[in-house]
Amino acid sequence: MKNLKQIASMIVLLAMIQAHAQNGPTGILNSTTTNTFNYIKEGVEMPYSVTVQESRNYKTMFALADMGKVDKDRINTPVKVSKLITVTNNANPRDNSVIALRYDKQVADTFKLVSTEKGFAISVANRTMDYIMGKGIQFANTADREFFMVDEFDGME
Repeated sequence: MKNLKQIASMIVLLAMIQAHAQNGPTGILNSTTTNTFNYIKEGVEMPYSVTVQESRNYKTMFALADMGKVDKDRINTPVKVSKLITVTNNANPRDNSVIALRYDKQVADTFKLVSTEKGFAISVANRTMDYIMGKGIQFANTADREFFMVDEFDGME
C-alpha cells in the first residue's frame, strides 16, 4: 500500500511538471539608452537629453499540433513593451518630464526616436507620437493615440 501511494504521488508530480512545462517559458529584456538632442527656442538651440529605459516581457507559446513532440514550432505572440522615457533639460528644469509608454510589439516593429525642431518624435510600426518641449505629447493621428498607452508626469525641479 505504501509503494502504491508513492507511485501515485510520483505520477501526479510528473504530470504537474509536464503541465507546467507546456505553458512555455518567458523571457525578459531590459535596456537603457541615452540620447542628446537640441530644440530651437527663440532662435537659440537648447540641448536636452532623453533617456529610454526599456522592458520587454516575452511569452513563448507552441502550436497545439506539436503537443507531446520533442521538436515544437513556436508561435509568434505579441511582446509587451514598456518604456520609461525621461526628458532632462538642464537649461529649463520646468521642461523635465517622465513618460511611461506601453504597447504590444509585433515581429517587424522598430522603435525610432528622432529629433525635431520643437522636441522629438517616437515612431513605432508607422505610428508616431510627438513630444514638444514645454507643451507635452501630441498625436497627429487618433489611431496612433489608441496604439500607444501613455502616461506623462512632470519631472522634479
